[in-house]
Amino acid sequence: MKTVLLGLDGATFTILDDLVARGLMPHLATFYVRAARAVLTSTTLPLTPQAWTSLATGRTAGHHGVSDWVRYEHTPGGTFGHINDSRDNHCETIWQYASRHGRRVTVLNYFGLAPPEPINGHSMPGFTSGRHLRRSSYPPDLFAKLEAIEAFDVKILGLDLEIERRGLQEMRPDEWSEWIEHHIRRDRAWAAVLDYLMVHEPSDLTAIVLDGVDKLQHLAYRYLDPALAPAEPTAWVAEVTRLARSYFTLVDELLARVLDRAGSQARVFVVSDHGFCASHEILYVNKWLADRGLLTWRGSVAEDDEQACASQRPADDTNAIDVQRSQAFALTPSCNGIFLNVPSGEYERVRDELTRGLHAILGGDGGQVVTAVRKREESFPGPFMKHCPDLTLTLRDHGFISVLNSREVVVPRSAATGTHHPNGIFLATGPGVRSGADLGRLSILDIAPLLAHSLGLEIPRDYEGVFPDAVYERSYLANDPPRVALASDQEVVAAQRARSSAMSPQSDGEADAEDAAIILQRLKSLGYME
Repeated sequence: MKTVLLGLDGATFTILDDLVARGLMPHLATFYVRAARAVLTSTTLPLTPQAWTSLATGRTAGHHGVSDWVRYEHTPGGTFGHINDSRDNHCETIWQYASRHGRRVTVLNYFGLAPPEPINGHSMPGFTSGRHLRRSSYPPDLFAKLEAIEAFDVKILGLDLEIERRGLQEMRPDEWSEWIEHHIRRDRAWAAVLDYLMVHEPSDLTAIVLDGVDKLQHLAYRYLDPALAPAEPTAWVAEVTRLARSYFTLVDELLARVLDRAGSQARVFVVSDHGFCASHEILYVNKWLADRGLLTWRGSVAEDDEQACASQRPADDTNAIDVQRSQAFALTPSCNGIFLNVPSGEYERVRDELTRGLHAILGGDGGQVVTAVRKREESFPGPFMKHCPDLTLTLRDHGFISVLNSREVVVPRSAATGTHHPNGIFLATGPGVRSGADLGRLSILDIAPLLAHSLGLEIPRDYEGVFPDAVYERSYLANDPPRVALASDQEVVAAQRARSSAMSPQSDGEADAEDAAIILQRLKSLGYME
C-alpha cells in the first residue's frame, strides 16, 4: 500500500493544538478529526541523530551506533571528534529494507543519508551543504530531473554556512525576521521537490522531514507557547510571532498537498523525533565535576558570564579538559552525558557516587535540577554502547547541559529558550486506521514495524519496537495481520551494506570536511556543541 511519512522535526502538540485552535492550520484541524493520535515517546536522549536513526531502523543507539552528532575517540595523542554520518549507522533502515524487498522509496531531508547508499528510488539528505547536495543524493541523475522544477535551488535546499553561523543564541533582534523567512523559503523548496517526485516518480514509501519546525522553536518557542507568550507583546515580538506562525501555515499547506497527492487509499503517518518545551536554567556540569575534584582543566579556563553555548572552535572547549587526568567529564551539551575515566575496579563506586551527587544538585529555588541519571547499559545496551556516555542526565526543564566553566553550577537563563522534550507527536490516517482514536502513547521504535506492515512486508525480528496494533481496527487486522520474520536479517544486511559501500560514490575528503564544518556551526548555534 502507498505509504507516506511526514516528519516534523521537534513538533509538539503544545504548539500544534494552539495553532489549530487559532484557525491557522485548518488542514491539520480536519486531519485531527479523522486521524488516530498518540504521544510519541522519543529515544532515551531526545536528539535528532539518535531519534531519527532509531525511527528508521527500529533499533536503539546501542545497536545502530548513532547516539549523538559527534562520536569522540580518546587516544594517547588527544581526544578527537568524528561527525556521525550514514557510515556510522550499523543497522538497516526501513528505506533499505523496503528497497531490498522490491518496494520503491523516496526519502528527503532525513538525517544520516550521506554519503548515499543505493536504494530502489530517491534520496536527498538533510544537514548537507548546497555545494555538496548533488553528490550526496541518489541516484546520480536525480538532480537532472529535479532541475525541471522552476523553484529548484540547491542553495536554499542545503545548509548555508553564512546563514547558520549567525547562531540562534547570538542573533540580533534585527536578524530574526530574515532568518525565519529563509527557513520558510527553504522548507517550501523541499515541499516542491516532494511534490514533483510524488507526481512524476511516485514511490510505495515516501518520506520527508521538515526541520524548520525544530529550528523555529529553538529560536522563538517562548513566543509560540501560549503559556509563555507575553500578553502585551511589543511590535517586534508581534511581528516575529506572526512570521513564526506563518511557517506553520506552510506546513499545513504541505500536509494538504501530501494528502491530495497520496490519495484516499494511502496511509499517511505524521511523526516527530521529539517534542519541545522551554529551558529556564543552565547546568554547568563540568564546573560541578571540577569542584568535586573529578575534572581537571588545562590551565586557567575562562568562566562563562554571557550564557554562551558556543565557542569559535568546538575543539577549544574539548581541549580545555585534561582528559587523561580527569575521572569524569562532559564533552558536548547534546549528549547530556558524563564520560568516566577510572580504573575498572573503581568504576561502579565512582558512577554510583556521581549519581547520588547529581541528584542532589539544587537550583536557586531549592528544587532538584537533575531528575534522572541513567547508566549506559540501561539505556544503550548493544555492541555500540561504548560510544554512549557512562551516565545520561535528564534535567527538570529538559535542557541541555553546558560543558563550559562558570562561576556557579546552576544559572537561571535571562530568557527562556526552546529545548527538546521526550514527548513527540504521532498522527495516522488511511485504510484500517482507527479514525479519531486517542492511542495514548507509542514509542518511536514502533514506527519501523508500522511502516513495514503498511508496505506489506514482514516485520524484521531484530526490531526492538513492537507493532502498535491499537492504530488499526481489529476487523482490519484480522484480514491483514502483522507478520514477523522468522529469521534474522543481519547476515543479509551485512552483505547488502558491503555491496552498497562498493557501489556508493567515493568519499570526498574536502567535501566531508566542509559539511562537517557546517554541521558544527549549526550545532553550536543551537547549543548542542561548545
